[in-house]
Amino acid sequence: MARIAVIGAGVIGVSSAYLLARAGHEVTLIDAASEPGSGASAGNAAQLSWAYGDAMASPALLKHLPAIALGHDPAFRIRWQLDPDFLLWGLRFLANAPFSRWWSNTQSILKLAGESRSELATLLAETGLSFNYRLAGKLHLHPDQRSLAAAQPAVLRKNALGFEQRMLSRAEAEQIEPALVYYQGEIAGAVYTPGDALGDAAGFCRQLTRYMAQHYQVSLLFNRKVAGFTRQADRFATVRFDDREELVADAAVVAAGPQVRLLAAELPEVRPVRPVRGYSLTMQRTAAAPAVSLTDVKRKLAFASIGDRFRVAGLADIERPGAGFDPKRFEALRSAAADVLPDLFHGGVVLMRWSGERPMTPSSRPIIRPSEALKGVYINTGHGMLGWTLALGSARRMVELIGQPARCPGPSRQPQAGD
Repeated sequence: MARIAVIGAGVIGVSSAYLLARAGHEVTLIDAASEPGSGASAGNAAQLSWAYGDAMASPALLKHLPAIALGHDPAFRIRWQLDPDFLLWGLRFLANAPFSRWWSNTQSILKLAGESRSELATLLAETGLSFNYRLAGKLHLHPDQRSLAAAQPAVLRKNALGFEQRMLSRAEAEQIEPALVYYQGEIAGAVYTPGDALGDAAGFCRQLTRYMAQHYQVSLLFNRKVAGFTRQADRFATVRFDDREELVADAAVVAAGPQVRLLAAELPEVRPVRPVRGYSLTMQRTAAAPAVSLTDVKRKLAFASIGDRFRVAGLADIERPGAGFDPKRFEALRSAAADVLPDLFHGGVVLMRWSGERPMTPSSRPIIRPSEALKGVYINTGHGMLGWTLALGSARRMVELIGQPARCPGPSRQPQAGD
């Protein structure tokens, strides 16, 4: 049994802590916030996009880059920085945009998404957690025939990999989701993925943290900010907090999202991670809300019904770390959502406004590896907008990297009613 410190209690860190504890390790889960799921996991799009692991750097985005750079695309915004790391990130991003690199990156992400889907099925069967998970399916709504035709090659490639996707007319899409008759946006057709799911990522973090603390050897340290590490020779020795206290462990997993860059001096492997800020609005769900997850391709909006709530998420702002959110972006998001679903977003009460930084690499492929600079430290970050989708697969790979004790115990006690 190893003592492992997991830094970061979002979906990546919580998933890593759970599977490491389940494998027989003694785990301490650490976060600067007061509860799990408080950062990028708090208000994400909720979609578990098993078949949509498309890398962000792509031929299509490359063609659109001049409009983005000039500020003509309301969904994307780049805050230019005279920062060598930012410029290097941008050059690497462009290098990943050609088709061969995009498809290689996308295949890698899709493979990891498939591993996550399998792990989630096991987790649900073993824990019985309920975080508004359901197999909702997803409709990608295309505004015109040109957009729909451009999507077809990727559909064929993904079907060849074992995913199920179908090209639909608007009428066929409305049969699957009747609420689309009220959709005011342009819909020439849709790509339907019946196997995609959704769930409340923040609820998942809270429930799974509580579950593993009750059933495995897991300790929780919240409101603790990690400042770095101490070492013995070239090996990790302790986690060092900002109040100079230390936590002794045999290994550490760094899953702190874009905040990993604060540790870049000790872990140069995390330098490729940049924050991409997103926004969401959560409303009270009404009878007019669609049950199927929707993505508006033109406006780059994602819609999801999560229990009694309805959420729109979107926007991608590439900015300097710690820049903070722009209140005007919430208004831009609500305006775009109201254009297509006016009954839900005109005059409705906003239950939650969220903005968060997602950790993005130039290739969109996460960094899941041991650190070469500091032995005993493992990195699990860089999942971008797909952290919720890729969390459990990434955690499984982390367990495989670290290894597991010869004997893997089950829960220390059986779940009780009310747990």
